[in-house]
Amino acid sequence: MAGKRLRTANYSAEARARLGDAVTKAREAAGYQYRPPFVHAAKAAGIKLNVRSLELLEQGDPGVGQSILFAVGRALPGWTEDTPRVILEDGPIPPTENAGVPHLSLVDSASAAPPGPELRDDIERQLWAISALSEEERWSYIDQHRARQARRYGD
Repeated sequence: MAGKRLRTANYSAEARARLGDAVTKAREAAGYQYRPPFVHAAKAAGIKLNVRSLELLEQGDPGVGQSILFAVGRALPGWTEDTPRVILEDGPIPPTENAGVPHLSLVDSASAAPPGPELRDDIERQLWAISALSEEERWSYIDQHRARQARRYGD
């Protein structure tokens, strides 16, 4: 693919699905169960990324371009800008077993949450710790998380 800009459209559906799966697993292993907190952390780290582009990439869409592929490569632990291309070309996928700590601007969620709000678990503490979000956005994500937990566990 030398001389061409990197695009997922230049690769097979199987290669795109392989990359999408690898991105999803790496994001989740890095401590970001959901896309929005990962994107906000990337933005806080100066990486241009948006939720819709990340979603398209993880779903194996053919319309993802070089800037998003490079951004995701910079944002994921153990990855580089070149990692998405390597994966698309059937190369090795970086291991995720040692990636349990958030890579971007999130710090230890237990120490990052300011005193005061009643935060019930690590996900809520991580969401609260995202400095790029306003307090209203933080509470919105926490409310969404609590609603999902209630549906999942019948609370």
